[in-house]
Amino acid sequence: MRSVWDANIKTFACVCGMISKRLTKNMTGVFSRSWAILSIISTIGWSKFWARETQRTSASIPIPLRFCGANLLAFKTPRGDVSSLAAPRERISVRRFLVLPIVLLCALCFCDSNPGIASPSAQHAVQQATTQRRPAAKKKSSVTPTRPPVTTSLAEQQLERLARDLHEHPMGTAYLRLVQFAESEKGTAIGARAALALGYYDYTRAHFTEARSWFEKAAADPLLPDYAMFWEAQNDRAAGAVDIALVELKRYRQRYPDNAMSDSAVEALAQAAIAAGQPGDAVAALQEYPKTTAKPALLLLRAQANEKAAVARGEKPVAAANDYLDVIYRFPLSDEAKVAVERIPYLQAIVGEQFPGTPVETEISRAEALYDARRWRDVRKAYEDLLSKLPGVPHDRAALRLAQVQVQLGGGADALASLKVTDPELDAERIYSLSQVQRSAKVEAEMFAAIEQVVSTYPQSPWAEEALFAAGNYYWLNLDRSHAAEYYRRILSAFPSGKYASIALWRIAWTAYMLRQPDAASQFERYLTKYSTSPQVVNALYWLGRSAEHAGNAPRARSFYLAAVERFPQTYFGERAAQRLHEIGTQPTSPAEILTVIPPVSPLPPLDGPLPAAATQRWARAQALQSIAFDSSAELELRSAYSDTHAAGLLLAIAKAAEQAGHYGAGILATRQMVTQFEARRVDQIPDEALHTAYPLPYRDLIERESFHYHLDPMLVAGLIRQESAFATDAVSYANAVGLMQLWPPTATKLAHSLKFKYARGRLFDPEYNVKLGTLYLSDLLAAYGTPEAALAAYNAGENHVEEWSAGQNYQETAEFVESIPITQTREYVQIVARNAQLYRQIYRRGPATVAKASDTPSDTAPASPLPAGVRP
Repeated sequence: MRSVWDANIKTFACVCGMISKRLTKNMTGVFSRSWAILSIISTIGWSKFWARETQRTSASIPIPLRFCGANLLAFKTPRGDVSSLAAPRERISVRRFLVLPIVLLCALCFCDSNPGIASPSAQHAVQQATTQRRPAAKKKSSVTPTRPPVTTSLAEQQLERLARDLHEHPMGTAYLRLVQFAESEKGTAIGARAALALGYYDYTRAHFTEARSWFEKAAADPLLPDYAMFWEAQNDRAAGAVDIALVELKRYRQRYPDNAMSDSAVEALAQAAIAAGQPGDAVAALQEYPKTTAKPALLLLRAQANEKAAVARGEKPVAAANDYLDVIYRFPLSDEAKVAVERIPYLQAIVGEQFPGTPVETEISRAEALYDARRWRDVRKAYEDLLSKLPGVPHDRAALRLAQVQVQLGGGADALASLKVTDPELDAERIYSLSQVQRSAKVEAEMFAAIEQVVSTYPQSPWAEEALFAAGNYYWLNLDRSHAAEYYRRILSAFPSGKYASIALWRIAWTAYMLRQPDAASQFERYLTKYSTSPQVVNALYWLGRSAEHAGNAPRARSFYLAAVERFPQTYFGERAAQRLHEIGTQPTSPAEILTVIPPVSPLPPLDGPLPAAATQRWARAQALQSIAFDSSAELELRSAYSDTHAAGLLLAIAKAAEQAGHYGAGILATRQMVTQFEARRVDQIPDEALHTAYPLPYRDLIERESFHYHLDPMLVAGLIRQESAFATDAVSYANAVGLMQLWPPTATKLAHSLKFKYARGRLFDPEYNVKLGTLYLSDLLAAYGTPEAALAAYNAGENHVEEWSAGQNYQETAEFVESIPITQTREYVQIVARNAQLYRQIYRRGPATVAKASDTPSDTAPASPLPAGVRP
C-alpha cells in the first residue's frame, strides 16, 4: 500500500480550490465555534436571565481539510488543529448596540463609585473591613470527579512538555526535539502518542509523506488508535489519494461505529467517496448514520451525493430533491438551506412532474421562520411563491407579510395602509405595523392615532397590548416617564397577566421613584409580591433600601441591602447594596415582611465524587490527548463522557479543556452549567478552578500594558472584552464590529489615525492592534463622561445616546443613571461589564479599582462601619 500511496502522491500536483478557514489554537480539529459566540455573549453573564439559562450545544468536529477532487491540497500553515467545517460557518455575531437582548440571555452584570464603580479608597476600606470581620474561609476542594489512579511516568511528563512546546512554538527545533523523543520511545505507547503529534504537525504543513509515516507508527497507541487512523485517512485525502482514503475511512467506520469523531468520520467518508467518483458509497454511509437527518451539513451532503449518484445512473435525482427540500424546511435559517435553495430551480427543471411536493403548511412555517429572523428578501420570495396557493386568511397573511417586507426593504407604506384583510387579528397586526412605520417616520400624531385604533377596535387582541407597550416605550425612550407610565397602567388594566405586565409594573414603580413620589416604596413592594423570582428583584431590594434611607429609616434600609447582598452577591445592585452597607453600617436592622416572598437560592448539586465507570475510558483518552496538546479533541471526549453520564464534575474538566483549546466562551458556558445561578453565590462558595474558567484572562499582559498606558483599570477592560467577544479574536457582529473589543470600523479608523497607525479592517483581528485602539477609545469615553457606567453606555449605545440620557436629568447617584437607561440591552450591558470587572479584581487579586478618571469623582457619602462576615462590597 505504501508504494501505491506514493504513486498517488506523484500523480496529483494541482491545488484544489477551497475557502481557507482559520484554525483555532489547539491540536486536533474537533470543535466548531460557529454556534458559540452569539450564544456565549448572551449566556455568560447574569442573574437577570438565570431562569432562561441555555443548555450547551453539543460540539461538532470540523473536517480539517476541504476537497473538491483528487488534487493535492495547499493551504496556509494553521495556528492549530481545527480546520474548515464541512458546512459554511455562520458569521460570528456578537452585538454592538441594538443586538437582540443577546447580551444577555443568560447573561452578565455589575459596579458604582459615584455609585458607579467604587472608588479606590472606598473599595480598599471595605476590603479591609471585610477581611477583619470574615471568618477564615474553608479551603475550596477541587470539583473534578475522583478519577482512577493514573501513574504519570517521567516519559509522559516529558512528552507533554515537548508536545506543548511544539504546539505553542511550532519551529524546527521543537519539532526535532519531539522527533528525538519519539525515536527514543520507539515501540512504546508513549512513542506512538508522540508520533500522532508529529504526524498532525506534518499534515498541517502539507508534508504528507512524513505525516503518513508518523500516523502509521501512532496506530500502536492502545488508547488512541482511532485518532491515528482518522488522521491518516485525512492526510491521504489532503494528498489527493482519495481512493486510499475512502478505503481507510470505511474501515474506520466499521471499526469505530460510535465514537466522539463519528460526525466527522461520516462526513469525511462521504466527501472522499464523492471525490473518488463513488457517490453511491457516500449515500450509503450517510443513509445508515442515524444522525444524518439531524445535522444540516450531513443532510446537505447526502443531497449532493444523491444528485451525483442519480446522474451517474442516468436517473432523475428525485431522492436528491427530497433531501434538498428537507434541508430547506427543517433548517430554514441555516447556511446549508441557502445552498439547497439555489439547487431547487435546476432540479425542478430536471425532475419535472416527479419533483416532490411540499405541504403548504410546511412552506408557511418556513416563511414565518424567515420573517422572525428578519431575512426580508427571503421572506418576500417565500411569500410571493405562496400567495397564489393560499385561500382566505392564509392568503391575507401572506399579503400582509409582503406589505410589511416592502416597508422593511425601503419601500412605501401605501400597500400596508390600503390592504384589506377580513381576519381581526391580521387587521390588528396591520394597523400596529402601520403605527410603527409612522413612528420611524417621526409622524407622532398619526402613530398615536393608529395605536388608539388598534386598542379601540380590537381591545382583547395581543396586538392591542403590543400597541400600548409601543406607545409607552416611545415616551420611555425619551425619558418622559409620566406619559410612559400612563400607557403601562393601561397595559396592567387590560392585560394584567399579559406579556408585558411585569416590565410595565416595574417601570411604573421606577417612574414613581424618579418623580420622588411617596408611594414609590409601596410600588416596589407590589412588584416583589407579584414577581418574586423576576430579574428585577435585586434592583427592587436596592431601591427599597434607598427609599427607606430617604425616609430616614436606616434599620429598614439595612435589611433590604443585606437581603440584596446575601441573595444576589454577584450582581451590580448587590454590589451597590454592599457599598451602601459600608456607608451606613450594618446594625441595627428592621427586616420587612416583604423579604419573606423571595425564595432562597437552590443548593449546588454535588460537584465531586468518583468518576462514573462509563466515563473512565473517555477520561483516559482525554488525558492522553491533552498530553500531546490535542486540546479540542480532549474537550470532545469529555463532552461525550458527560453526555453518557451527566456527572457534574466533568463539566469543569470540559471547561478547562475548552480554555486550553482557546474556546474561552465554551469554557464559560460549561462552568455556568456546572455552577448554576452563578450570580447568587459568593466568590468563596465557588471553587477557584471554576472561577478561573468562568472568568478567564487570556491576553493578560497585553490588556494590562495597554490599560496602564491609558490609566485604565485592566480588569474593567477584561470585563468588557469578556462581554463583547468572550475573548474570541475573530468575533464579528451583525453590525460589523470586529475583534476582541468589537470595534466598529469607522470608529477604529479614526482611532488608528489619531495614533498614526496604518488602518486596515483585517488588522482588527490582531489582538494587540485591537486592544490598543479599544483601550484608547474607552479612555476617551471615560474622560468625556466621568464615570465607568456612562463610558460603558457610550461604548455600547453610542455617545449621542448618553448625552440624551443625561441632559436635563437630576440623578442623585450613578445607579439612578444606570437604572434609567431606556435601552434594555445597554442598561444590562453596563451592569454586566461593571460586575465582570469587580469579579476579575477579586479573582485575579488586583485589589481596588485603578480607573483614575473614575476616581476623580468623590463618593456619595463617607465610610462608616464594616460589613458582617461573608458580605463583600
